[in-house]
Amino acid sequence: MWGLPREVSGLAEVEVKVKENASLRDVITALKRQVPALEGSVICQGEDRLEDTCVFNIDGQFITEDENIRVKDGDCLRLLTLATGG
Repeated sequence: MWGLPREVSGLAEVEVKVKENASLRDVITALKRQVPALEGSVICQGEDRLEDTCVFNIDGQFITEDENIRVKDGDCLRLLTLATGG
Protein backbone atom coordinates (compact mmCIF):
# COMPACT_ATOMS: atom_id res chain seq x y z
CA MET A 1 0.00 0.00 0.00
CA TRP A 2 1.12 3.51 -0.79
CA GLY A 3 0.04 6.99 0.25
CA LEU A 4 -3.24 7.30 2.14
CA PRO A 5 -3.96 3.53 2.29
CA ARG A 6 -0.60 2.96 4.00
CA GLU A 7 -1.02 5.96 6.28
CA VAL A 8 -4.53 4.97 7.38
CA SER A 9 -3.78 1.27 7.87
CA GLY A 10 -0.24 1.50 9.18
CA LEU A 11 0.59 -1.37 6.81
CA ALA A 12 2.89 -1.48 3.82
CA GLU A 13 1.66 -4.90 2.75
CA VAL A 14 -1.27 -7.23 3.34
CA GLU A 15 -2.05 -10.57 1.72
CA VAL A 16 -5.68 -11.33 0.95
CA LYS A 17 -7.19 -14.63 -0.12
CA VAL A 18 -9.98 -14.55 -2.69
CA LYS A 19 -11.73 -17.22 -4.70
CA GLU A 20 -10.56 -18.22 -8.17
CA ASN A 21 -11.63 -15.80 -10.91
CA ALA A 22 -12.14 -13.06 -8.33
CA SER A 23 -12.66 -9.43 -9.30
CA LEU A 24 -11.06 -6.37 -7.76
CA ARG A 25 -14.40 -5.86 -6.00
CA ASP A 26 -13.80 -9.21 -4.23
CA VAL A 27 -10.34 -7.97 -3.26
CA ILE A 28 -11.86 -4.78 -1.86
CA THR A 29 -14.36 -6.82 0.17
CA ALA A 30 -11.52 -8.95 1.58
CA LEU A 31 -9.44 -5.84 2.35
CA LYS A 32 -12.37 -4.26 4.17
CA ARG A 33 -12.66 -7.37 6.38
CA GLN A 34 -8.92 -7.65 7.07
CA VAL A 35 -8.13 -3.94 7.41
CA PRO A 36 -11.28 -2.19 8.69
CA ALA A 37 -9.39 1.10 9.07
CA LEU A 38 -9.53 1.51 5.27
CA GLU A 39 -13.30 1.91 5.25
CA GLY A 40 -14.40 5.52 5.03
CA SER A 41 -11.20 7.05 3.69
CA VAL A 42 -9.93 4.50 1.14
CA ILE A 43 -12.94 2.21 0.69
CA CYS A 44 -16.35 3.87 0.46
CA GLN A 45 -18.31 3.54 3.69
CA GLY A 46 -20.82 0.70 3.45
CA GLU A 47 -19.80 -0.18 -0.13
CA ASP A 48 -17.34 -2.51 -1.85
CA ARG A 49 -15.65 0.13 -3.99
CA LEU A 50 -12.70 2.46 -3.63
CA GLU A 51 -13.00 6.15 -2.95
CA ASP A 52 -12.44 8.21 -6.11
CA THR A 53 -8.94 9.17 -4.96
CA CYS A 54 -7.67 5.56 -4.78
CA VAL A 55 -6.76 3.01 -7.46
CA PHE A 56 -5.05 -0.34 -7.92
CA ASN A 57 -1.83 -0.90 -9.81
CA ILE A 58 -1.70 -4.46 -11.11
CA ASP A 59 1.74 -6.08 -11.44
CA GLY A 60 3.29 -2.67 -12.10
CA GLN A 61 1.71 -2.70 -15.57
CA PHE A 62 -1.40 -0.54 -15.37
CA ILE A 63 -3.57 1.46 -13.00
CA THR A 64 -7.29 0.90 -12.77
CA GLU A 65 -10.32 1.82 -10.74
CA ASP A 66 -12.49 -0.76 -12.55
CA GLU A 67 -13.68 -3.09 -9.79
CA ASN A 68 -14.87 -5.68 -12.35
CA ILE A 69 -11.37 -6.56 -13.60
CA ARG A 70 -10.49 -10.17 -12.78
CA VAL A 71 -7.33 -11.00 -10.86
CA LYS A 72 -5.37 -14.21 -10.95
CA ASP A 73 -3.33 -16.08 -8.40
CA GLY A 74 0.02 -14.38 -7.90
CA ASP A 75 -1.04 -10.93 -9.11
CA CYS A 76 0.69 -8.16 -7.20
CA LEU A 77 -1.80 -5.40 -6.46
CA ARG A 78 -0.72 -2.03 -5.16
CA LEU A 79 -3.41 0.09 -3.55
CA LEU A 80 -2.46 3.73 -3.83
CA THR A 81 -3.72 7.28 -3.79
CA LEU A 82 -3.77 9.21 -7.04
CA ALA A 83 -1.28 12.07 -6.91
CA THR A 84 -2.65 15.50 -7.63
CA GLY A 85 -0.84 18.67 -8.35
CA GLY A 86 -0.62 21.67 -10.56
